[in-house]
Order: sequence, then C-alpha cells, then structure tokens
Amino acid sequence: MGCSAIVSDVVAAFFNSAGSELEFHVFNDYDYRYLVPASIMDDESTLIILSSYSGHSNEPVHVFHNLAHAHDRVLLLTSGGRLGDLGQEAGVSIARWTLSEPDREYPLFHVGQYFAILLDMFLELGLIDQDHRQETRELPGHLETDFTEAHRELARVVAERSREANVIMLASPKWHESLLKLGKMHLNEIAMVPAARNYFHEFCHSEVATLSDPTRKHSLIIFEDEDDDAYTRAKMKNLFGLLTSDRPENRNIEVSVVPLAEPTFMRKYFTALELIQYITLDLGRAHETRSRELISEAAGNPWYHGDTIRAEEAAG
Repeated sequence: MGCSAIVSDVVAAFFNSAGSELEFHVFNDYDYRYLVPASIMDDESTLIILSSYSGHSNEPVHVFHNLAHAHDRVLLLTSGGRLGDLGQEAGVSIARWTLSEPDREYPLFHVGQYFAILLDMFLELGLIDQDHRQETRELPGHLETDFTEAHRELARVVAERSREANVIMLASPKWHESLLKLGKMHLNEIAMVPAARNYFHEFCHSEVATLSDPTRKHSLIIFEDEDDDAYTRAKMKNLFGLLTSDRPENRNIEVSVVPLAEPTFMRKYFTALELIQYITLDLGRAHETRSRELISEAAGNPWYHGDTIRAEEAAG
C-alpha cells in the first residue's frame, strides 16, 4: 500500500519500457481476486512479493494470511514490524531492507532509493540478467543537468496556476501508474491540495465534460512524452487548444504541458518527479495547511502517526 506499492508500479513500467520478459502484476488491496487473474496467482512459477516498509500496514498482513496456501512462493519485502514477525514465525522468505536517513512522515521521498534497491535485489535473485546499477548510480549526475532552470520556472508557473484549484494530471499508460500516482501522492499528502489523475485518452472520452464552464478553478497538467505516438501527441495539442482558447467557458481552466524529453525512462521519470516535487513545495508554502494525521488514522497504521514518531524520539 502507499509508498511501498508505488515503487512496484515504477519497476513494472521500467521493465515494460525495456521490453523485459518479466511479467508484473501490482495489486493494492488484499482482495487480489479482482485485481490479478487466478491463473497468475495459482501458477507455481509466480513469485508473490508482499511489500510493506513499516511492516505494520494491515493490508499486507491480511494478504499474508490469505496466501497461507502459497507461502512457499511468497517473499516479504519489509524492514520488520508485524509482517516481519509473522514471516519469521511461518518460515517465509524475508528480504529485509532499510532506508538511508528515513523520513517517517514523508516516506514517498525515498522512492528513488527504493527503486535502486529493487533493481539490485532482482539482479541478485537472478530474476533479471541485465545489470542496471551503473545507470542508477549515474542518475544524480544526469539530474543535475537534465533538470534545468526552465524546469524550475515551469514548476513555479504550474504551482501558481494550481493555487485554489482542482489539479488533474494526464498522461499515457506508461506514466499513469508510475509517475502520476506518485505525483498525486505528493500533492495530496504534502501540499494537501485536491489532485486526481487519469489516462489521457480516457479523460478525453469522459471527464473532459466537467470542464464545460466550471465554477471552480481547474488546473490540468499534461505530461507529454516525446516517444508518445503521433495520434496521442496530436490529440494532446488539440485538447490544449480547446481549453486555452479565448472564450468565457475557459475562464476557470489552466492548462500546463510538461515535456518528457530525456533519452531514457529513468531520466524522464526522475526529472519529471523533481519538477513535481518543486510544484508541491511551492503549493505547500502557498497553502500553509496543517495535517490532521488523516492518512495514518484512516489507514489504521499508527506507525506513521506524528504522536508515535514524537514518542519514539522522546524515548531515545
């Protein structure tokens, strides 16, 4: 769930973009019957990874119990917690991992680190043949040049357009689960602004109707990959023209286009993520909203609650 799950989507998109023979299915609920085909879950060659950094999220624990018949194909990816204890008691395989300087309040900042750990783990387990560690190590250097002052200015502009607005992020399927999900989490959890995401073409066939003279301000952020096919790029240009034309129905609509022009999946992903983080920073400063600890309380996981964190810090 949450940040422990988003990296699964990033890894799945990365390997799909690279034409890997590995087949990924990501499910963010313990009732996996409606999310993964039974033929996949029941296949003896399927490796089932239950991921929970804290080990205290309820949903992975429920899945663990529901998969008691398949524990020989289960790998727990966790730092410990209840999930780690249950795995140890049942003799289930556990990959224990820790973050460098972990941020308990905003674990989504560690997606890059988590991504690198998974790529390394998959190589060590023999699930993949290609070593991506050098490419991963080079990312910080690339980011210094890929993320330019133009990107920072674009982030400022998008944040200003998104103030007091409903934010809607659109992209092709390649980026919907991997980039937009994490982007929405940043805006929801840190800036605490209403943000949604959708597949670009699905939006054009349905939700775009809600932008017929909206009473509340809407900010569309379209992520345009230079590798998108010609039909998608033309359709994005068309939507931009429709919603930015000089007509009174567009008075509460702002549209921004974020180009994904870097040469590789990793560089596109993390450059765009850097931009999203700056948008989040600018919006957070503008709103000055204080958290009610709703995520930890609604999810039923006190491990992330501010009171728990402060109590542990006080105890040393």
